[in-house]
Parts: sequence; C-alpha cells; structure tokens
Amino acid sequence: MKKKVFIFCLFIQFTFYANGVIIVDSDTGSYLNLSNSEVNVNVRNQVASITSSQVFINDLGGAFDIRYGFPMPENGTATQLRWRINNGEWLYADFSENDPTNEPGGGTGGGNVDPNLTSYLGKTPLYFDFVQSIENNDIIEVEIKYVQLLSYKFDQVTFEYPSDYSLIQSSIIENAQIINFNIVSDRTIDLIEMENESPEITNNGQIANLNLIVQESVSLSDTKIIYQLASDELGVISFSTLLDADIAPDCDDLGNGFLGLVIEPESNPNTQIIKKSFTLIIDKSGSMRGPNESYLKINQAKEAASFITNNLNFGDDFNIVTFSTDVDSFRSSPVEYNNANKQEALSYISRIDARGTTNISGSLRYSIEQLGVVDPDKVNIIVFFTDGVATIGETNTQGILDLVSNTISTNETELFLFTFGIGNDVTKDLLTRLGTDNNGFAQFLNDDQIEDVISDFYLTIRNPVLINPAISFIPDVISGIYPNPLPNLYKGQQLILTGRYSNPETVSMTLSGKAFNQDVTYTYDIDLTSSMSEENAFLPKLWAKSKIENLTTQFFSYPEGDPIAEGIKEEIEETSLCYQVLSQFTSFQDGSLSIEEFEEDQEVKKIGFSPNPFQEKTSAHLFLDAPKDFVFKVYDSTGKLVYSMLIKGEAGGNIIEWTGEGNNGTLLTPGLYFYQIEYKNKIVYFGKLLKA
Repeated sequence: MKKKVFIFCLFIQFTFYANGVIIVDSDTGSYLNLSNSEVNVNVRNQVASITSSQVFINDLGGAFDIRYGFPMPENGTATQLRWRINNGEWLYADFSENDPTNEPGGGTGGGNVDPNLTSYLGKTPLYFDFVQSIENNDIIEVEIKYVQLLSYKFDQVTFEYPSDYSLIQSSIIENAQIINFNIVSDRTIDLIEMENESPEITNNGQIANLNLIVQESVSLSDTKIIYQLASDELGVISFSTLLDADIAPDCDDLGNGFLGLVIEPESNPNTQIIKKSFTLIIDKSGSMRGPNESYLKINQAKEAASFITNNLNFGDDFNIVTFSTDVDSFRSSPVEYNNANKQEALSYISRIDARGTTNISGSLRYSIEQLGVVDPDKVNIIVFFTDGVATIGETNTQGILDLVSNTISTNETELFLFTFGIGNDVTKDLLTRLGTDNNGFAQFLNDDQIEDVISDFYLTIRNPVLINPAISFIPDVISGIYPNPLPNLYKGQQLILTGRYSNPETVSMTLSGKAFNQDVTYTYDIDLTSSMSEENAFLPKLWAKSKIENLTTQFFSYPEGDPIAEGIKEEIEETSLCYQVLSQFTSFQDGSLSIEEFEEDQEVKKIGFSPNPFQEKTSAHLFLDAPKDFVFKVYDSTGKLVYSMLIKGEAGGNIIEWTGEGNNGTLLTPGLYFYQIEYKNKIVYFGKLLKA
C-alpha cells in the first residue's frame, strides 16, 4: 500500500527571489529562456516556507530532454515540486529513496559542466530529471516549495539570495519579476529595508510588507532584505497546532500536536566579570594559500586573528598557535593581554606563511596541554581555523575526537572550542563534533568570508546566555524535542526548538545551564493549543526537518557502512518519505502524479467536523494545495440526498459549514446523517454527523 501523502499549506505570505534553471545541456550552457518568475514565502518568527515558481519557453527549435536545477539554500529543505506544460494539469514529483546508480542531476551533458551554472546553483543545488521531453515552443512552469530558518543575529533578521540570473540569461526576462515580502512577527518589527532596490514598504509593527515589481527587464541583482526586531522584547515565543486525527500523518506515535519555540533569554550581566583565556589556532598548511591570489585564505585567517587580538579584554589571557606539518606558537603558554603583548602578537601574526601538510591533531593536543585545571574564575576558549582534512598525525575523525577528549581528561581542564571550516574541502563532521562535544559550535565559510564573520562571532562568545543547556517541562508532556542536544546559547542568538505533544494544556518550561561557570535558570509558561492552527501549519514540516538534521549529524559521526549508521539512514529515509520533507538520502523523482494521486492513495478518509453532535451548525477545515471545486453532500439514514453544495476551494484553508438545513432551506429533524465530499465524481471524504 502506498504511504499516505500529507500536505501542509501555509498562509502568511513573504516573498523573496530565487530562480530555478531548465537545463538542456550543462556542458555547453544551453538553457530554456526564463520568461516569468514569482516567489512566495510564508514566514512567522523567522521560520519561512517558500513557494518559488518560474515559467520557461522552449524557443530553441527542437525537442529536448531537460533537467531542473534550483539554488537551494544550505539550510533549506524541499517539501514539494510540481510542474505543468502549456497550462495543463499540474504533475507532482514523487519522494523516493536515492538511486545510487543515478546521482540526482546527472543527465544532460558529459561532465564538463558550465562554470556559470555551477556558480549560480551554489553549494547545495537541487536537481530534478524530467521523464517527458519538452517539444518546440512548449511552455513549462515549475514550482518548488521548501522551508528555511532565516538568519538572525542581534535582533536583525537577514535574507540573502543569489537572485542575479545574468550568469544563466543575459537577455530580458519578458514578463514580471515580483518580490512581495510579508512578515508576521510576535516581536515588534522596527525596520525593514532592501538593498539596491526601492520597493514599496508598509509596516505596522507586527505585519510588514515589502513589494517590488519589475516588468520586462534584465535580471535583478542579488537580493538582500533586512528587518530589525525590537531589542526589549526578548524571552520565549511559542506557537503550536493540534492536527485533527483524520488528517494527521501516520508516521509515529508522538501525538498529533506540534510545538515551536523561539528562545532568546536576556543575557546575564555578571558573566562580564569572568576572566577568559583565548587560544587562536590557525591552519598555515599549503592549501591555505588557495587558488585565488586576490584573497589568499591565509591572509583572511591572519586578518581574522588580528581582529580578535585587537579586541580582547585587558586582563584576559591569550595565545596564538599555528600548524602545518609542525606546530608553533606565539608563547609557550597563554600570557596576559596588555599593549606590549598585543603588539608582539600582531607582529607574530603578520609573519605567518602557508606551506606544508595539515596536522590537526597535533595542534589541538598542544593547545589543550597549555591549559590549566578547571578554575571557577576563568574559562578557556579555543578558536580553531582550518581549510582542509588532516593529513599527518592522527587523521581518523573518531581518533582525533578521542585524542581531544583524552587530553582534556588528562589535563583535568575544561574548554569551549569553536571551529571554523574554510572552503569546501574541510571534514565537516569532525569540525562539527569538535565544537558540539566541547561546549562550542562549528561554522563553515567561503574562502573570502573569514574576516567578515569573525566580528559577529567574537561579540557573540563574549556574552554567554546558556552553556550546556537543559530543558524540562512540568507536566512532562513534550517529546520528540529537536535539536537534541540543545546547542549553547549566546547573546544575539536564538534557539528555535520543535517538539510534539498529544493533549492541549499549559506547561511550565525550565531552561537551565551555565553562563560559563555560573548557574543560570529561566522559567516560562507555554500554552499548547487545542485546535488546528492555519497560521502554524508549517510546524509539522519544521519538526521533520529538525529531526532529519539531527539524525544526519549522527549518521556522519559513524564510519561509512557502520550498522548503526545504516539504521540511522533508514530512519532518515522513513521520516523524509512520510512527512514529505527532502533529505540527503531522498530525492524528487518524476512519477508524474496527478493532483488526485498526489493527495490520496485511493482510501476514503474522514474529515473532522466540530461540534459533532451539533445543534445549530457544524464545520470542518479542509486544506488544499491548489484551487479545486468540490461537492459537499449530506444523506439521511435512509440514503436520501438531503443537501448538496458546491465548494469553490481555494489554495490554503477552506471552511465547510452545515447548519442542518436541507436543499429547500428548511431545518432537518434531529438524527443521524452521512456526509461525503466528492472531487471529479470520486468520494474523497466520508463520515457521520449527528444532529441533536
């Protein structure tokens, strides 16, 4: 039996810009012309759900096999893809486990991919191969949906996207390019702006709109939209939805309630008096020179180290460790930060040159051995930069993790380790585990991003809010909490947490942990709703996305082929397919499913009417992914049709209401009735109604 497909529709619009590409030949750079582009995003409290639609025309003079490529953001997760040709019926891509013999996106071209395509699609492109060829003069419209957490730092939310399509198409986009950006926020929106453009903007503090329409023009430049939230409204924002049992996905036994929390407690002012010891570890191996002489990676790393050195607090301790084949350092142990030591350290940094191999394990062991035993009045912070994979010393990921753990234990110390991976060749699972296992985090940068990122990072870690956080609920009714474990929380950062529940009630939530070595506790009351919320309909997708990301991190912490890793992979695939959220191990396949096939598996289902029994009226919510005409019918206990109504369904939420009247407008007698909802003469919903 086919798995039940569950569609979550989103209601608050927020629009930004992102165009897919229809690829005819990736070697020669042959693409269908883009003639129209529209992107709709639903956002609430920094959680965005995006619908991106593009129209292409085949004016190349023949029929071609085609592929769709989309520049998916690194933290975006696809939830649906559909298309239609010449305004025909929408066809839906099927979710499927990846075929190891058919890498997604590997079809049109021989292997020398157009560098413009590679550059435009970015680090994490999504590809989809069409089974059907496109004929000459055909028009194809493609629509993709995905969810994304927007970037947030110090009350500022930023959306950036490579909307500049000129690498793919230099000619005019014949119709419109539309940006319609709506924000709904529980925190006051102080400001919204868009760089390089002059859109129409409205903002009442809770709902803001940014609208830009460009007709018959070359591609817009890259999009950057920023909005600022009130800085005096920190704490916890909660939102939840309880799905009707008749339409909830049958994927697990965690309940039909989905909870989201945006957490940003006030920082603890007492943490400013804690003494800190900073160690900067800089990779100076040969690969840090990089291929581009205009911005050598080593120069970026040196500038970042200089920034931190120039902005340390007087009275803190610090040291600088460099490594390639061997390990070197500014001093044999951390020294006090003062003007004299600062100038000598800056001189040391200026002399760093990139050459040799990559001794990651040696640099970490050397730096940790310099640290003393745990001191309640001081905290040890290591900031680690690398652009590559360990090539000398201990090179195995688990071996390096064990070495770090054992060295910390031997030295009876504690540290906060922050790792920065530069470029595409780093061992991401190693750097992620080094950070998360040692009270820190990992961040991955492009070759030319290092200096720009460090200022925000340094300002962040100077002001901890929660280290080693733990969460509890009274009563203990929340399960399936992600991320797990909770990451450390610093000033200017948010934690977006998702969970599950079965029954509506008010619960007390406690966040506890340390601000470096001081105990900190925050308590909040959270209301778990008893109803299905249209505006929070994105929560099931967000929860599944969070679970998949958590499982993926676990998967990559095991060696390839490990039985535990294979079990985790299977759970990722099951979650992805059941909740219809794409993962690293699943992909869209051209099953050419019609709207009926996509939404139903030929089973007749119930839809939740409430109240039932009823006296004056009863109603139900029906969520549609696309506009459709349904017929709502009611029969009495003898099977006689007593009421019929045509429903002009809209995309999103629709309410079906019955007041107990017959077709002639007279009230029907109390008793048992049967309803059914038909689409194209097929019964898709059926159930009982009791009129009291």
